Amino acid sequence: MMWLALLAIVVTVVISIVLDGGVRPAMLLLSAVLLAFAVVRAVSPAPGPYGIAIRSRAFDITLFVAGALVIAALTLAIPTTALG
Repeated sequence: MMWLALLAIVVTVVISIVLDGGVRPAMLLLSAVLLAFAVVRAVSPAPGPYGIAIRSRAFDITLFVAGALVIAALTLAIPTTALG
């Protein structure tokens, strides 16, 4: 799972570089990846997948969902011209 997390971050960076104006889609993809990690952490048996299991299950899910919501909200709130 740790390698999938790293791959998701690399893909997000590549999308932001390759796409013209790709910062917004890349950040929304990162937000979706965090939500996917929250789901995986919620349904995986204890102790959880290596690389995304940090603390307790509730803490990890809260951290992933909160991070995803903050990134998505900020990405959608900032005007497109400010994102480059």
